[in-house]
Amino acid sequence: MTGLRGAPPGGWTIYIVRFLTYSTWGVLYPFFTVWLLDQRLFSTADCGLVTGAAVLANRLGSLAFVRVLPPGGERRSIIGSQIAMGLAAAVMCAMALLAVSSLIGWMLVSAAFGLAGSLATLAQLTLIVHQFGPQEARRAFSYENVALNAAGGLAPFVSSLAYAATGRLYALAPIGFAVLAGVLATRLAPAAGPAARTPATTPDTPALPRGAVLLLGAKFLTTVTYAQFYGLFAAYASPRLGPQSVGVLFAFASVAIVVLQSLVTRCSRGAGEPALIVVANLALGAGTALLVAPEGGMALMFLAVIAITIGEMIYVPVYQALAVAVAGGRTSLAVGALTFVAGLAESLAVMTGLWLIGAGLGAVPFLAGAGTAAAVVVLAAVFHHRFAAMAATAEAAPAARRTATTTT
Repeated sequence: MTGLRGAPPGGWTIYIVRFLTYSTWGVLYPFFTVWLLDQRLFSTADCGLVTGAAVLANRLGSLAFVRVLPPGGERRSIIGSQIAMGLAAAVMCAMALLAVSSLIGWMLVSAAFGLAGSLATLAQLTLIVHQFGPQEARRAFSYENVALNAAGGLAPFVSSLAYAATGRLYALAPIGFAVLAGVLATRLAPAAGPAARTPATTPDTPALPRGAVLLLGAKFLTTVTYAQFYGLFAAYASPRLGPQSVGVLFAFASVAIVVLQSLVTRCSRGAGEPALIVVANLALGAGTALLVAPEGGMALMFLAVIAITIGEMIYVPVYQALAVAVAGGRTSLAVGALTFVAGLAESLAVMTGLWLIGAGLGAVPFLAGAGTAAAVVVLAAVFHHRFAAMAATAEAAPAARRTATTTT
Protein backbone atom coordinates (compact mmCIF):
# COMPACT_ATOMS: atom_id res chain seq x y z
CA MET A 1 0.00 0.00 0.00
CA THR A 2 1.91 2.96 -1.25
CA GLY A 3 1.37 6.39 0.17
CA LEU A 4 1.45 5.36 3.79
CA ARG A 5 5.23 5.41 4.09
CA GLY A 6 6.00 1.74 4.00
CA ALA A 7 5.44 -1.10 6.40
CA PRO A 8 4.24 -0.36 9.94
CA PRO A 9 6.83 -0.51 12.76
CA GLY A 10 5.57 -3.85 14.08
CA GLY A 11 5.14 -5.44 10.67
CA TRP A 12 2.02 -6.61 8.88
CA THR A 13 1.23 -9.57 11.14
CA ILE A 14 -1.25 -7.72 13.36
CA TYR A 15 -3.22 -6.60 10.30
CA ILE A 16 -3.40 -10.12 8.92
CA VAL A 17 -4.62 -11.25 12.34
CA ARG A 18 -7.20 -8.44 12.25
CA PHE A 19 -8.37 -9.70 8.85
CA LEU A 20 -8.67 -13.27 10.12
CA THR A 21 -10.40 -12.47 13.42
CA TYR A 22 -12.99 -10.30 11.72
CA SER A 23 -13.50 -13.11 9.21
CA THR A 24 -14.15 -15.46 12.14
CA TRP A 25 -17.12 -13.25 12.97
CA GLY A 26 -18.06 -12.36 9.40
CA VAL A 27 -18.19 -15.89 8.06
CA LEU A 28 -21.00 -16.83 10.47
CA TYR A 29 -23.03 -13.65 10.79
CA PRO A 30 -24.51 -13.18 7.27
CA PHE A 31 -26.41 -16.50 7.11
CA PHE A 32 -26.66 -17.27 10.82
CA THR A 33 -30.36 -16.38 11.10
CA VAL A 34 -31.18 -18.28 7.90
CA TRP A 35 -29.34 -21.33 9.21
CA LEU A 36 -31.18 -21.12 12.52
CA LEU A 37 -34.49 -21.07 10.67
CA ASP A 38 -33.42 -24.16 8.74
CA GLN A 39 -33.02 -26.04 12.04
CA ARG A 40 -36.72 -25.45 12.80
CA LEU A 41 -36.04 -25.07 16.50
CA PHE A 42 -37.45 -21.56 16.91
CA SER A 43 -39.82 -19.06 15.39
CA THR A 44 -38.50 -16.27 13.18
CA ALA A 45 -38.73 -13.83 16.09
CA ASP A 46 -36.78 -16.15 18.40
CA CYS A 47 -34.11 -16.69 15.73
CA GLY A 48 -33.79 -12.93 15.59
CA LEU A 49 -33.22 -12.87 19.35
CA VAL A 50 -30.42 -15.44 19.07
CA THR A 51 -28.72 -13.49 16.29
CA GLY A 52 -29.34 -10.21 18.10
CA ALA A 53 -27.62 -11.53 21.23
CA ALA A 54 -24.45 -12.13 19.20
CA VAL A 55 -24.62 -8.75 17.46
CA LEU A 56 -25.24 -6.72 20.62
CA ALA A 57 -22.53 -8.56 22.55
CA ASN A 58 -20.09 -8.03 19.68
CA ARG A 59 -20.90 -4.34 19.27
CA LEU A 60 -21.26 -3.32 22.89
CA GLY A 61 -18.91 -5.69 24.70
CA SER A 62 -15.58 -3.92 24.27
CA LEU A 63 -16.18 -1.50 27.13
CA ALA A 64 -16.72 -4.41 29.51
CA PHE A 65 -13.21 -5.71 28.80
CA VAL A 66 -11.35 -2.44 29.32
CA ARG A 67 -10.63 -3.10 33.02
CA VAL A 68 -9.81 -6.77 32.58
CA LEU A 69 -7.46 -6.48 29.59
CA PRO A 70 -4.04 -6.58 31.28
CA PRO A 71 -1.28 -4.28 29.99
CA GLY A 72 0.91 -6.37 27.73
CA GLY A 73 -1.73 -9.11 27.59
CA GLU A 74 -3.14 -8.24 24.18
CA ARG A 75 -1.56 -11.20 22.41
CA ARG A 76 -2.93 -13.68 24.95
CA SER A 77 -6.35 -12.03 24.72
CA ILE A 78 -6.39 -12.40 20.94
CA ILE A 79 -5.47 -16.08 21.15
CA GLY A 80 -7.99 -16.70 23.93
CA SER A 81 -10.75 -14.92 22.04
CA GLN A 82 -10.25 -17.12 18.99
CA ILE A 83 -10.31 -20.26 21.12
CA ALA A 84 -13.57 -19.02 22.68
CA MET A 85 -15.13 -18.24 19.30
CA GLY A 86 -14.15 -21.63 17.92
CA LEU A 87 -15.59 -23.40 20.97
CA ALA A 88 -18.82 -21.38 20.81
CA ALA A 89 -19.22 -22.23 17.13
CA ALA A 90 -18.69 -25.94 17.87
CA VAL A 91 -21.22 -25.85 20.71
CA MET A 92 -23.83 -24.19 18.49
CA CYS A 93 -23.31 -26.84 15.84
CA ALA A 94 -23.69 -29.58 18.45
CA MET A 95 -26.83 -27.95 19.82
CA ALA A 96 -28.32 -27.93 16.33
CA LEU A 97 -27.45 -31.58 15.69
CA LEU A 98 -28.93 -32.54 19.06
CA ALA A 99 -32.02 -30.38 18.42
CA VAL A 100 -31.54 -28.38 21.63
CA SER A 101 -34.45 -25.92 21.75
CA SER A 102 -33.54 -23.83 24.81
CA LEU A 103 -33.80 -20.22 23.68
CA ILE A 104 -31.84 -19.00 26.71
CA GLY A 105 -29.10 -21.53 26.04
CA TRP A 106 -28.79 -20.48 22.41
CA MET A 107 -28.74 -16.80 23.32
CA LEU A 108 -26.00 -17.34 25.90
CA VAL A 109 -23.75 -19.27 23.51
CA SER A 110 -24.45 -16.80 20.73
CA ALA A 111 -23.61 -13.89 23.05
CA ALA A 112 -20.38 -15.64 24.09
CA PHE A 113 -19.39 -15.84 20.41
CA GLY A 114 -20.06 -12.12 20.01
CA LEU A 115 -18.28 -11.15 23.23
CA ALA A 116 -15.17 -13.08 22.25
CA GLY A 117 -15.11 -11.20 18.96
CA SER A 118 -15.41 -7.94 20.88
CA LEU A 119 -12.41 -8.84 23.04
CA ALA A 120 -10.40 -9.64 19.92
CA THR A 121 -11.21 -6.21 18.49
CA LEU A 122 -10.23 -4.39 21.66
CA ALA A 123 -6.94 -6.26 22.03
CA GLN A 124 -5.95 -5.82 18.40
CA LEU A 125 -6.71 -2.11 18.21
CA THR A 126 -4.80 -1.56 21.44
CA LEU A 127 -1.80 -3.44 20.06
CA ILE A 128 -1.96 -1.54 16.77
CA VAL A 129 -1.81 1.84 18.53
CA HIS A 130 1.21 0.81 20.58
CA GLN A 131 3.06 -0.26 17.44
CA PHE A 132 2.92 3.27 16.08
CA GLY A 133 2.84 5.74 18.95
CA PRO A 134 0.45 8.69 19.38
CA GLN A 135 1.67 10.87 16.53
CA GLU A 136 0.74 8.37 13.85
CA ALA A 137 -2.45 6.86 15.20
CA ARG A 138 -4.37 7.99 12.14
CA ARG A 139 -1.97 6.07 9.91
CA ALA A 140 -2.28 3.02 12.13
CA PHE A 141 -6.06 3.01 11.95
CA SER A 142 -5.99 3.55 8.19
CA TYR A 143 -4.18 0.24 7.80
CA GLU A 144 -6.69 -1.34 10.18
CA ASN A 145 -9.61 -0.05 8.12
CA VAL A 146 -8.17 -1.74 5.03
CA ALA A 147 -7.84 -5.09 6.84
CA LEU A 148 -11.36 -4.77 8.23
CA ASN A 149 -12.95 -4.05 4.87
CA ALA A 150 -10.97 -6.73 3.09
CA ALA A 151 -12.47 -9.20 5.55
CA GLY A 152 -15.87 -7.54 5.23
CA GLY A 153 -15.77 -8.12 1.50
CA LEU A 154 -14.47 -11.70 1.52
CA ALA A 155 -16.18 -13.22 4.57
CA PRO A 156 -19.78 -12.90 3.33
CA PHE A 157 -18.80 -14.60 0.06
CA VAL A 158 -17.10 -17.44 1.94
CA SER A 159 -20.14 -17.58 4.22
CA SER A 160 -22.47 -18.10 1.28
CA LEU A 161 -20.31 -20.93 -0.02
CA ALA A 162 -20.13 -22.53 3.43
CA TYR A 163 -23.88 -22.28 3.89
CA ALA A 164 -24.55 -23.90 0.52
CA ALA A 165 -21.99 -26.66 1.04
CA THR A 166 -22.27 -27.66 4.69
CA GLY A 167 -25.96 -27.63 5.61
CA ARG A 168 -26.37 -28.39 9.30
CA LEU A 169 -22.62 -28.05 9.89
CA TYR A 170 -22.58 -24.41 8.80
CA ALA A 171 -21.87 -23.16 12.34
CA LEU A 172 -18.43 -24.80 12.13
CA ALA A 173 -17.36 -22.37 9.38
CA PRO A 174 -15.69 -19.86 11.77
CA ILE A 175 -13.37 -22.47 13.27
CA GLY A 176 -10.91 -22.46 10.36
CA PHE A 177 -10.45 -18.68 10.55
CA ALA A 178 -10.23 -18.82 14.36
CA VAL A 179 -7.46 -21.44 14.23
CA LEU A 180 -5.46 -19.49 11.64
CA ALA A 181 -5.84 -16.25 13.61
CA GLY A 182 -4.85 -17.90 16.89
CA VAL A 183 -1.78 -19.56 15.42
CA LEU A 184 -0.63 -16.38 13.70
CA ALA A 185 -1.26 -14.35 16.86
CA THR A 186 1.39 -16.41 18.65
CA ARG A 187 3.91 -14.74 16.36
CA LEU A 188 2.91 -11.22 17.35
CA ALA A 189 5.45 -9.15 19.24
CA PRO A 190 4.13 -8.18 22.70
CA ALA A 191 2.97 -4.63 23.28
CA ALA A 192 5.24 -2.04 24.80
CA GLY A 193 5.73 -2.09 28.52
CA PRO A 194 4.11 0.40 30.90
CA ALA A 195 6.98 2.86 30.56
CA ALA A 196 6.16 3.37 26.90
CA ARG A 197 2.51 3.98 27.69
CA THR A 198 2.83 7.22 29.61
CA PRO A 199 -0.41 9.15 29.04
CA ALA A 200 -0.18 12.20 26.85
CA THR A 201 -2.30 14.03 29.44
CA THR A 202 -2.97 13.20 33.02
CA PRO A 203 -6.25 11.37 33.69
CA ASP A 204 -7.60 14.22 35.82
CA THR A 205 -7.06 16.94 33.21
CA PRO A 206 -10.21 19.12 33.34
CA ALA A 207 -10.58 19.19 29.55
CA LEU A 208 -10.64 15.40 29.26
CA PRO A 209 -14.29 14.72 30.19
CA ARG A 210 -15.63 17.54 28.02
CA GLY A 211 -13.48 16.51 25.10
CA ALA A 212 -14.53 12.89 25.47
CA VAL A 213 -18.23 13.74 25.56
CA LEU A 214 -17.95 15.91 22.45
CA LEU A 215 -15.98 13.31 20.52
CA LEU A 216 -18.23 10.41 21.50
CA GLY A 217 -21.29 12.48 20.62
CA ALA A 218 -19.89 13.20 17.16
CA LYS A 219 -19.00 9.52 16.72
CA PHE A 220 -22.53 8.50 17.75
CA LEU A 221 -24.16 10.83 15.22
CA THR A 222 -21.78 9.86 12.40
CA THR A 223 -22.40 6.17 13.06
CA VAL A 224 -26.16 6.75 12.87
CA THR A 225 -25.58 8.14 9.37
CA TYR A 226 -23.27 5.30 8.34
CA ALA A 227 -25.67 2.65 9.66
CA GLN A 228 -28.28 3.67 7.10
CA PHE A 229 -26.21 2.12 4.34
CA TYR A 230 -24.80 -0.97 6.01
CA GLY A 231 -27.76 -1.69 8.26
CA LEU A 232 -30.86 -0.62 6.34
CA PHE A 233 -30.15 -0.18 2.66
CA ALA A 234 -30.49 -3.87 1.78
CA ALA A 235 -33.95 -4.10 3.36
CA TYR A 236 -35.05 -0.84 1.75
CA ALA A 237 -33.59 -1.20 -1.75
CA SER A 238 -33.75 -4.93 -2.49
CA PRO A 239 -37.41 -4.84 -3.64
CA ARG A 240 -36.48 -2.11 -6.15
CA LEU A 241 -32.97 -3.07 -7.24
CA GLY A 242 -32.88 -6.79 -6.49
CA PRO A 243 -30.62 -8.55 -3.98
CA GLN A 244 -27.83 -9.13 -6.51
CA SER A 245 -27.52 -5.44 -7.36
CA VAL A 246 -27.48 -4.53 -3.68
CA GLY A 247 -24.76 -7.13 -3.11
CA VAL A 248 -22.70 -5.58 -5.90
CA LEU A 249 -22.91 -2.19 -4.20
CA PHE A 250 -21.70 -3.62 -0.88
CA ALA A 251 -18.85 -5.46 -2.60
CA PHE A 252 -17.92 -2.28 -4.47
CA ALA A 253 -17.71 -0.36 -1.18
CA SER A 254 -15.37 -2.92 0.38
CA VAL A 255 -13.11 -3.12 -2.67
CA ALA A 256 -12.97 0.67 -2.96
CA ILE A 257 -11.74 0.98 0.63
CA VAL A 258 -9.07 -1.68 0.17
CA VAL A 259 -7.82 0.00 -3.00
CA LEU A 260 -8.18 3.67 -2.10
CA GLN A 261 -7.60 3.94 1.68
CA SER A 262 -3.88 4.58 1.30
CA LEU A 263 -4.50 7.30 -1.28
CA VAL A 264 -7.15 9.02 0.85
CA THR A 265 -4.90 8.87 3.92
CA ARG A 266 -1.98 10.36 1.99
CA CYS A 267 -4.11 13.16 0.54
CA SER A 268 -5.59 14.03 3.93
CA ARG A 269 -2.31 13.90 5.86
CA GLY A 270 -1.84 17.65 5.98
CA ALA A 271 -5.45 18.49 6.84
CA GLY A 272 -6.58 19.23 10.38
CA GLU A 273 -8.97 16.94 12.22
CA PRO A 274 -11.88 19.44 12.37
CA ALA A 275 -11.73 19.91 8.59
CA LEU A 276 -11.59 16.16 8.02
CA ILE A 277 -14.62 15.61 10.25
CA VAL A 278 -16.54 18.19 8.23
CA VAL A 279 -15.54 16.69 4.87
CA ALA A 280 -16.28 13.13 6.02
CA ASN A 281 -19.74 13.99 7.29
CA LEU A 282 -20.60 16.09 4.24
CA ALA A 283 -19.75 13.09 2.05
CA LEU A 284 -21.65 10.67 4.28
CA GLY A 285 -24.68 12.92 4.46
CA ALA A 286 -24.81 13.50 0.72
CA GLY A 287 -24.44 9.79 -0.05
CA THR A 288 -27.04 8.79 2.52
CA ALA A 289 -29.54 11.29 1.12
CA LEU A 290 -29.09 9.76 -2.34
CA LEU A 291 -29.96 6.31 -0.97
CA VAL A 292 -33.55 7.50 -0.62
CA ALA A 293 -34.06 7.03 -4.39
CA PRO A 294 -32.89 3.55 -5.47
CA GLU A 295 -35.37 3.78 -8.33
CA GLY A 296 -32.94 6.33 -9.80
CA GLY A 297 -30.85 3.39 -10.96
CA MET A 298 -27.47 1.85 -10.28
CA ALA A 299 -25.50 4.85 -11.53
CA LEU A 300 -27.04 7.03 -8.84
CA MET A 301 -26.50 4.34 -6.21
CA PHE A 302 -22.84 3.94 -7.20
CA LEU A 303 -22.45 7.70 -6.74
CA ALA A 304 -24.04 7.42 -3.29
CA VAL A 305 -21.76 4.53 -2.32
CA ILE A 306 -18.66 6.40 -3.51
CA ALA A 307 -19.57 9.37 -1.31
CA ILE A 308 -20.29 7.13 1.71
CA THR A 309 -17.07 5.19 1.18
CA ILE A 310 -14.95 8.34 0.99
CA GLY A 311 -16.57 9.54 4.20
CA GLU A 312 -15.81 6.24 5.94
CA MET A 313 -12.18 6.22 4.84
CA ILE A 314 -11.77 9.65 6.42
CA TYR A 315 -13.80 9.48 9.63
CA VAL A 316 -12.81 6.01 10.87
CA PRO A 317 -9.08 6.69 11.47
CA VAL A 318 -9.71 10.31 12.52
CA TYR A 319 -12.18 9.47 15.29
CA GLN A 320 -10.04 6.57 16.51
CA ALA A 321 -6.90 8.69 16.63
CA LEU A 322 -8.70 11.48 18.48
CA ALA A 323 -10.15 9.00 20.97
CA VAL A 324 -6.69 7.74 21.85
CA ALA A 325 -5.52 11.34 22.35
CA VAL A 326 -8.50 12.35 24.48
CA ALA A 327 -8.12 9.27 26.67
CA GLY A 328 -4.68 10.45 27.67
CA GLY A 329 -2.91 7.42 26.27
CA ARG A 330 -5.26 4.88 27.84
CA THR A 331 -5.74 3.05 24.57
CA SER A 332 -7.99 0.26 25.82
CA LEU A 333 -10.38 2.79 27.35
CA ALA A 334 -10.42 4.85 24.15
CA VAL A 335 -11.07 1.86 21.89
CA GLY A 336 -13.63 0.37 24.25
CA ALA A 337 -15.60 3.60 24.64
CA LEU A 338 -15.56 4.35 20.91
CA THR A 339 -16.65 0.81 20.01
CA PHE A 340 -19.42 0.89 22.61
CA VAL A 341 -20.81 4.19 21.37
CA ALA A 342 -20.64 3.07 17.74
CA GLY A 343 -22.40 -0.18 18.58
CA LEU A 344 -25.11 1.61 20.50
CA ALA A 345 -25.69 4.05 17.64
CA GLU A 346 -25.75 1.26 15.07
CA SER A 347 -28.19 -0.85 17.07
CA LEU A 348 -30.61 2.01 17.69
CA ALA A 349 -30.41 3.24 14.10
CA VAL A 350 -31.04 -0.18 12.58
CA MET A 351 -33.83 -1.08 15.00
CA THR A 352 -35.63 2.23 14.46
CA GLY A 353 -35.00 2.22 10.72
CA LEU A 354 -36.37 -1.28 10.21
CA TRP A 355 -39.51 -0.30 12.09
CA LEU A 356 -39.94 2.76 9.85
CA ILE A 357 -39.36 0.71 6.70
CA GLY A 358 -41.95 -1.80 7.86
CA ALA A 359 -44.38 1.08 8.45
CA GLY A 360 -43.95 2.30 4.89
CA LEU A 361 -41.74 5.24 5.85
CA GLY A 362 -38.52 3.89 4.37
CA ALA A 363 -37.24 7.29 3.21
CA VAL A 364 -37.39 8.77 6.72
CA PRO A 365 -34.35 7.01 8.29
CA PHE A 366 -32.10 7.94 5.36
CA LEU A 367 -33.14 11.57 5.52
CA ALA A 368 -32.67 11.50 9.29
CA GLY A 369 -29.22 9.96 8.74
CA ALA A 370 -28.30 12.81 6.42
CA GLY A 371 -29.51 15.15 9.16
CA THR A 372 -27.26 13.62 11.81
CA ALA A 373 -24.28 14.06 9.49
CA ALA A 374 -25.24 17.72 9.08
CA ALA A 375 -25.41 18.00 12.87
CA VAL A 376 -21.81 16.77 13.14
CA VAL A 377 -20.72 19.36 10.57
CA VAL A 378 -22.27 22.03 12.79
CA LEU A 379 -20.58 20.54 15.88
CA ALA A 380 -17.20 20.54 14.16
CA ALA A 381 -17.67 24.15 13.11
CA VAL A 382 -18.88 25.40 16.50
CA PHE A 383 -16.31 23.42 18.51
CA HIS A 384 -13.50 23.77 15.99
CA HIS A 385 -10.95 24.76 18.63
CA ARG A 386 -11.94 21.88 20.89
CA PHE A 387 -11.37 19.28 18.15
CA ALA A 388 -8.11 20.99 17.19
CA ALA A 389 -6.99 20.81 20.85
CA MET A 390 -7.65 17.06 20.89
CA ALA A 391 -5.43 16.62 17.84
CA ALA A 392 -2.75 18.84 19.38
CA THR A 393 -2.73 16.60 22.45
CA ALA A 394 -1.63 13.67 20.31
CA GLU A 395 0.96 15.72 18.43
CA ALA A 396 2.48 16.99 21.68
CA ALA A 397 2.70 13.54 23.23
CA PRO A 398 6.16 12.09 23.60
CA ALA A 399 6.94 9.65 20.86
CA ALA A 400 6.29 6.17 22.10
CA ARG A 401 7.06 4.47 18.87
CA ARG A 402 8.19 0.95 19.42
CA THR A 403 10.84 -0.84 17.50
CA ALA A 404 8.90 -4.04 17.88
CA THR A 405 9.19 -6.62 15.20
CA THR A 406 7.41 -9.88 14.70
CA THR A 407 9.26 -13.13 15.17
CA THR A 408 8.59 -14.04 11.59
